[in-house]
Amino acid sequence: MTPFKAFSLAACIAVSALSAAPAFGDDFDRTSVRGEVYCFPTQYAIETVRKLQDADPSKMDVIAPPLKPRFRVFDGGGLPQRYFITGAAETDFTIEADGATPDFLSKVAQADKDSDICIQDKTRMGRPGDDEGLYFEMGLTPEFKNATGRFTLAELEEGTKDGRSIYKKMIPAAARLFMPSTDHLSLRYLTAGTPFQAVAYRGGEALPPIDAELYNEAYIFDLDDLKALKADTLEIKGGDYVLSPVPSVKTMKRFGIGEKKIYTQNEAGEWVR
Repeated sequence: MTPFKAFSLAACIAVSALSAAPAFGDDFDRTSVRGEVYCFPTQYAIETVRKLQDADPSKMDVIAPPLKPRFRVFDGGGLPQRYFITGAAETDFTIEADGATPDFLSKVAQADKDSDICIQDKTRMGRPGDDEGLYFEMGLTPEFKNATGRFTLAELEEGTKDGRSIYKKMIPAAARLFMPSTDHLSLRYLTAGTPFQAVAYRGGEALPPIDAELYNEAYIFDLDDLKALKADTLEIKGGDYVLSPVPSVKTMKRFGIGEKKIYTQNEAGEWVR
């Protein structure tokens, strides 16, 4: 098991809708029970960041991972009491009220590769090791840099093609052959509940509505549908959003991407999903 879902998908794909995930206990034992403190090797975070920094610039001109590490809470609980790097002198990360860890990248870059990153979270002691009620994401999902709300088809095509190359940087070399195409687009509004408001145009004329499926807090639609309409432009309205290249919903479901594992205790004291 590895600390980031980008590395833990059955030796096939890394999509952090592709998000990062928390550590599940000592020695990456997914079947373990969480203690008050659980850790994972800092090496994984260091290698991930360095691989992205070494990526071909031509693959990062239209899209790029935001690399904004933060905790997200999906079980109604609180943030961890402490997040730190072990070593001769332990180094604490800052955890802001919204879960952001603004000094994570800078402190990891200076850490010993043999150290561990640890989470102290006494409120979730006893939970199964793979529980994702507390979720740490590094911001590995590539996002389109264009913030105007209008995208040319050529721009979308380049972004979806480059997306696969960026994701491949985050998985073991032996698994890269199996990385699926990121030929779909994920539109996630920053305000939850915002309806899908993306319109395709050809020569300034609005085309028929785009089919989109709501999955993992985002609307997923197929770039091929825009091509079939012979669209030349996509316009997004409805407020602040993030647009990213991703695999199809079918593929993401196949590998469990976006399906959070959250456990609760029943009357018998058993942890169930």
